[in-house]
Amino acid sequence: MMLADVHIMHQSDFYKITDFKCYCDVCSVSAAEYNESLCLSFIRKGFFGYRTFRRHDEVHAGRILISKPDYEHVASHIDGQPDITTVFEFTADFFKQIQDQYDQGAWFLKNNDIHSLLLQSSPELDYLHNRIWKKVEKRNTAHLQIDEMVMELLDGVMNILTRTTNFPVLTDSVKQFHLGTVENARAYILENFTQNISLQQLAGHCLVSPFHFSRIFKSIMNISPHQYLKKVRLNHAKILLTTTGQSVTDVAFACGFNSLEHFVTAYRLRFKINPSAQRKIPV
Repeated sequence: MMLADVHIMHQSDFYKITDFKCYCDVCSVSAAEYNESLCLSFIRKGFFGYRTFRRHDEVHAGRILISKPDYEHVASHIDGQPDITTVFEFTADFFKQIQDQYDQGAWFLKNNDIHSLLLQSSPELDYLHNRIWKKVEKRNTAHLQIDEMVMELLDGVMNILTRTTNFPVLTDSVKQFHLGTVENARAYILENFTQNISLQQLAGHCLVSPFHFSRIFKSIMNISPHQYLKKVRLNHAKILLTTTGQSVTDVAFACGFNSLEHFVTAYRLRFKINPSAQRKIPV
């Protein structure tokens, strides 16, 4: 039997955000469960398998599970690694709007033979999910702000819907011993990206050597630690540029860049616009 705590952290007219915490210490498989809504699952810690009629996906750090309504599934875990997951559940009416809105995802959203899909996450989506989670944890944030952030997250997920969904399967050793390393590193970066983080600092925080840390992180996240950190910083810079009156120089240093020139170059490469011009465009 699978043991879990499920709490609704925030609810809107067209979605709800649920905190799912599994407490299984021994590998187990759930009974058949029925998915009643379109769900986006962002795993914060641990691992779970998700099996539908035609697919078996492994969900962990660096992955996003998108699952459609009206289909059964079973979930599974491995010993000692129950998952802690944020689930965004969208209403049936809103799912119909999503199907009509996103033409690039029609091959999945309107195909009754594909029940779920595993996507590669990104620093941008991890950063946005982390911002949303921090807001709903406080339980006193304006609903409109959360709604807009959830819509931005949904848009980001829909824009990476592609037909390429084959990921390398992690070995049992990596699942058992190294997922926690990447989870700790990702959490550390999202909490400390304004600081001058070094590879040695990250690896030491995760209790592994710098050499092994870099290999483990990139194999799971599909991006180097440095590139992940830089993209998180740039996305935070975009928020500051469009929501505060801070100068470009202040924004650069507030986001962890040690050079204004480096910041401007990186921002222009990432967003195809100069930071000074970004102020005129809403986030």
